[in-house]
Amino acid sequence: MKTVYLRRIALAALACAVSGAFAAPASADAAPQRITLDYSKGKCAQTTLMAHSMTPTTLEITTSNNFTDDAKIDLNGQRVALPDTYGAQTTKVDLGSPMPGAIPFKVSGSEWPGSAGTGCEGWIIVA
Repeated sequence: MKTVYLRRIALAALACAVSGAFAAPASADAAPQRITLDYSKGKCAQTTLMAHSMTPTTLEITTSNNFTDDAKIDLNGQRVALPDTYGAQTTKVDLGSPMPGAIPFKVSGSEWPGSAGTGCEGWIIVA
């Protein structure tokens, strides 16, 4: 009697494991991640950002108090303009699924009265 129940439990567990393997294989897409960079008055809040490798990644740059129309971020061969804005506005840059390593970025813009700088340089550390 016990053998029958053990066999049924083992078969049920095996069926669940097999159906789970088909429904959600180990190579299923990882949940996307977003990393953030704040840029205000010509300065970046941070210059080192962290990201997980092999995961779909979006860099979100929140720009505020930027009164120049030539601010931009250079990253991975991409150049993206940042808005001329008083209030906070977010610009998104798709990084794909980066491999482990370090991705340099550079934010630049003109100096204007009241600015605290003309940009920054930093790294996105992907591990």
